[in-house]
Amino acid sequence: MNRKANSTDARTRFIKRFQFAGTSLTLAFLTLVSAAWDAPLRAIAQAKSIRNYGERAASSPWYNHVYSNSFDTFYRNPFYAVPTDSSVVLRIAGPQAMTGAAILLSNVNGIAGASVSIKMHRERSVNAASHGVSSHATTVFYEGVIPAFDLRKPTVESYMFQVQEGRSVAYYGNNGNGYGGAGSIATDPNLLIGYNLTVYDHTFVTPSWLRHGIIYEIFVDRFDNGNKANDPSPTKNLAIGQGSQGETLVPIQFHKNWNSTPYDPNIVVNVNSKNDLKEVALRGDGNFSTDFYGGDLRGIIDKLGYLKSLGVNTLYLTPIFQSESNHKYDTGNFKMIDPSFGTLKTYVTLAKDAHKMGIHLILDGVFEDTGSDSLYFNKFGTYPGIGAWQSYQNPKRKSPYSSWYEWSPGNNPPYIGWSGVDTLPQTNTQNKSYQNFIYGMYDKAHRKNPATNSVAAYWLSLGASGWRLDSANNSNFSVAWWTAFRNAVKKVDPNAAIIGEDWNNPTNDGGVDWMTGTTWDSTMNYPFRNAVISFFRGNYDDGSVQNYAMSASQFNDTMMQMLQSYPTPAMYAEMNLLSSQDVERILTILEGAPNYSQLSAYAQATWKPTPAQVANGVKKLELVTDFQYGFVGVPSIYYGDEAGLIGFKDPLDRGTYPWGHPNAALLSHYRLLGAIRNAHPVLQQGAYLPLYAHQNVIAFARTVRDGVDVLGHRAKTATAIIAINDGPARTVHVSVGGLLSNGTVLHDALAGGRAYTVSHGQLTLTLGALQGVMLF
Repeated sequence: MNRKANSTDARTRFIKRFQFAGTSLTLAFLTLVSAAWDAPLRAIAQAKSIRNYGERAASSPWYNHVYSNSFDTFYRNPFYAVPTDSSVVLRIAGPQAMTGAAILLSNVNGIAGASVSIKMHRERSVNAASHGVSSHATTVFYEGVIPAFDLRKPTVESYMFQVQEGRSVAYYGNNGNGYGGAGSIATDPNLLIGYNLTVYDHTFVTPSWLRHGIIYEIFVDRFDNGNKANDPSPTKNLAIGQGSQGETLVPIQFHKNWNSTPYDPNIVVNVNSKNDLKEVALRGDGNFSTDFYGGDLRGIIDKLGYLKSLGVNTLYLTPIFQSESNHKYDTGNFKMIDPSFGTLKTYVTLAKDAHKMGIHLILDGVFEDTGSDSLYFNKFGTYPGIGAWQSYQNPKRKSPYSSWYEWSPGNNPPYIGWSGVDTLPQTNTQNKSYQNFIYGMYDKAHRKNPATNSVAAYWLSLGASGWRLDSANNSNFSVAWWTAFRNAVKKVDPNAAIIGEDWNNPTNDGGVDWMTGTTWDSTMNYPFRNAVISFFRGNYDDGSVQNYAMSASQFNDTMMQMLQSYPTPAMYAEMNLLSSQDVERILTILEGAPNYSQLSAYAQATWKPTPAQVANGVKKLELVTDFQYGFVGVPSIYYGDEAGLIGFKDPLDRGTYPWGHPNAALLSHYRLLGAIRNAHPVLQQGAYLPLYAHQNVIAFARTVRDGVDVLGHRAKTATAIIAINDGPARTVHVSVGGLLSNGTVLHDALAGGRAYTVSHGQLTLTLGALQGVMLF
């Protein structure tokens, strides 16, 4: 979470562009589900990589004819990440002269440096043309099995192949992009990277209600003001700001106009500019995160019917606990609702009313730090009792919270701040007392007693359905910490959801596999957002990530790598976001806004798209959401995106919901997509099968076959075809052989049921410019 708008964005040190990851299966259904992938995945592999060895020059090195493809279930089965104690079949093709092959497996069972060579055996009677090569007479296949013995621990292992012709040896590994799929050959293994193989705990399950849901994220102060009586006031409320003597408490600022622009102290006032008065007005008083609008929990209660009309079943609320700032990520009291948001009674009413409508609440857990102005640190003496700061200044004054923080004597300040921010003293997560406070205590007989229950248990007992974990990959956390947290949460509620904030690939984030099946259920899927921007916008710097343009095939490979690397129970519960409280709103990007770095803070605050840009951006966002709602994982809406809200990154991405003047067409499209997804469970639980990726068009199927979904649960057999055209009008022919029989009629749920018929194993789709279809 980006706490301060003026920081150089401490979060950027955690953000990179990643190839992603993810899925897997329960052990009992690995073979069954993998079979459903065979024909479609093989067709894609053939279309991209078919090789005719007979046409090669005789002088070409023998090893240039070696081939494997991790996206084709013939060469890797199962395609997905795998649960512990299962096995994986691998194959590799080569010329007839190839005399041997082996699998070189490393990081075996998570032991650094542990490796094993697994001999592969030559296969007989294989139809080469069905597996990416066209000449059986000049091709041989080798098969090997990674045994369950080598897949006993949750980790990410790596493999490549060693192949030989007599005494000549070569190596085949992942391609240079690291996407997976068809690989690369070299005579030196050090020139290659291996294919990743994610192994997760075989007991891992995720909440069904989350996998089948639609998430709506609310930044509470900016959603709706349902009770003006609890509005914060400059005469009564203080927040951390800058005074004449440095950091101090200052009066908050309150916007009387709900539709006004959030203040941005990054704006530099130029007294010689004709815009100097506007610059002063948009800058506010120069303090960060101290301007309020009055949004509250009562406002959310009043809008539950609206949220239900979007098909939403899950609300993720940014922090609601007592705090001095507008964002509340600097927690003051973990067991108290912020008075500007309401009371405990208001919260309980929200939880109960939402539950009656089938809506779950996910709360924001900010456990890597607290606010400096908090019950626990108490730097400004705001709270009764002795905080850690008072005890540090005078060790004779004992505080129960002193050991909760990471101290750095001799420095200014003499403690570690989250990402160097001194208003956010970082917690000592290894401290047993702090662990007990956050997740350890559970008084089953008195579940609603804040004194005898941990933060996690207390709010679950009061109606929350789960936790979103802020900065969950922070350096003061570990896999062991989150495993203990998960165990504690699941003890209170086995169906509670745990969503970690990790902007990277969580199965390989700087060498750490956070997604072991023993920690989080899923993550905020920022890699999904990055890929969407790269494909649908192209090169773009949003102030957090520099995105680079992707072709349709690169976008497909990125999605496939994500599906292959994330554990399947997690992938189907991933929070697939397009915007959030920390990043530029997606419509701003799609409307053609300049790169973040190209505009001053004032230019960002005053940027307005032309009518043509608005029209194109809305059409683009409709197309993007067609993909989002059709893809694997849980679609996530950041409040206001569905109404056409725009804004560069924090604080401009935290504007108020435009009640009374939303973009009606866009809102209608979101409602339609919510209805479609909820009416067709195949979009929630079906396997993902790529069908077409060429010339700005991607097409894929979601399918449940033989009455069993991708996680092995009973489900209605069904197939959906989704096609997205991010370009000019064109007609494409999509092969659906093996999925749908000739004569099958499908209807487009996005276009009033327009009919399409399968003929000669294909669907012929005439797609307008920037048009998507969802066929059932």
